[in-house]
Amino acid sequence: MVRREVPPKTATLERPSDEAGTMEEDTMSKMMGHILLSAVMVAVLVTSAAVAEEAGGERRLIDGIAAVVGDEIILESEVDEEFYIFQMRTGASVPGAEGERIRSEIVREMVDEMLLVAKARRDSIELGEGELASEIDRRVAELRERHRTDEALEAALAEEGITLDDLKKIYRDDIERRLLAEQVVRSEVHSRIDVTWGEVGKYYEEHREEVGQVPEAFRLAGILVTPKPSESAKRAAIEKLSEARRRLEAGEAFEDVAAEFSDDASAARGGDLGTFARGSMVPEFEDAVFALEPGEVSGIVPTRFGFHIIQVVDAAEDEVHARHVLARVVPGAPEDELARGLAESLRQVAVDGGDFEALAQEHSDDEVSRTNGGLLGWLRPSDMAPFMMEAVDGLAEGELAQVVAGGNGYYVIKLLEHEEGRIASLDEVREDLRDYIYGLKAEEAYADLMNRLSEEIFIDIRTGTQ
Repeated sequence: MVRREVPPKTATLERPSDEAGTMEEDTMSKMMGHILLSAVMVAVLVTSAAVAEEAGGERRLIDGIAAVVGDEIILESEVDEEFYIFQMRTGASVPGAEGERIRSEIVREMVDEMLLVAKARRDSIELGEGELASEIDRRVAELRERHRTDEALEAALAEEGITLDDLKKIYRDDIERRLLAEQVVRSEVHSRIDVTWGEVGKYYEEHREEVGQVPEAFRLAGILVTPKPSESAKRAAIEKLSEARRRLEAGEAFEDVAAEFSDDASAARGGDLGTFARGSMVPEFEDAVFALEPGEVSGIVPTRFGFHIIQVVDAAEDEVHARHVLARVVPGAPEDELARGLAESLRQVAVDGGDFEALAQEHSDDEVSRTNGGLLGWLRPSDMAPFMMEAVDGLAEGELAQVVAGGNGYYVIKLLEHEEGRIASLDEVREDLRDYIYGLKAEEAYADLMNRLSEEIFIDIRTGTQ
């Protein structure tokens, strides 16, 4: 039996996605993890950190040297910049020994890039005509897109005390180094790698058990029945928010009202939800929030989470910063039993020959699968919650599991197809395996190149020793 929705996948091999690009681009991005300057604020902070004003107006260097590579230096402030960007992108503060380990890795990556740039200059490698300018323009265009208008971008730059020309100069050196380093990697690594189909076949035969594993998979359909809150619980929530609305109309600060009335975790932040784009929230909430002007407060908005009062702090075309007060509405035991009973009756109708797709389209509370007749697609055991795996284990194709309770309610699950775990054929993994071997060779060739350059070019890593 052949699966139609998704092609077979191996456990250890994944073809690089379109976003990752070609084999060459994918392996290059792994080997060159050094992050380019991505925020104007960081560049300005680093620039100001490198010097300090003395009383007489003279400027003196207060930065430290993290490493020396040939006749180039890497400043401590440059390492701090990259570490700051790392924390901003991961959303985590990394203190102590772990922070020092990550910082050391950043220094190593920066040293590697400097080695590649030194080789490029030693070999008189030059960028193509317009290549640097084109990449700078692309970066600036990305900034423009994020700010939506030239005026907004210029205002943001003005707040940092720089112009667009200043920004391009900030970008220039970083981008030039990156492009030169990439050229060296292409010429010294990727242009020298070849993977034959004979190598692929040999590797498959030697590692069949490792690279050919196709895990067990289940093609499922389901109906979700969620307990619905009682009308009395809804009335209580609306009364609570009506009082909150009266307090707002009397002039009380939204943050204070949210802190007192909201049942959401955001109450500790005055109801602040931060900035989010279209598609991030449930439709009812999103329709309400994007209809508001900055500073405007909504009426009472119902969603599946309860009832909300929303205030927009700031807004753009497809992005909004908002606060809310949430009055949750939680079903009680009678509503829970009612949902279970409905799930049991729907299962019985399906067992007696009822159309499962039609039942799902009419009754399922899963908004995603409902429009597809309850189809959940192919799932591996690792993709499934334990309660679902237990429900389908031992079912025959076409059979319905007993009603099972999950995190969102009660589920009626039907097993459409089942595929046992197996070893994939060479034809199924040939392309992925070629990419994998290419990556192994590229990593080895890159390591050899860096070892050779480390012996040829002077390196002195000082960070952490001062």
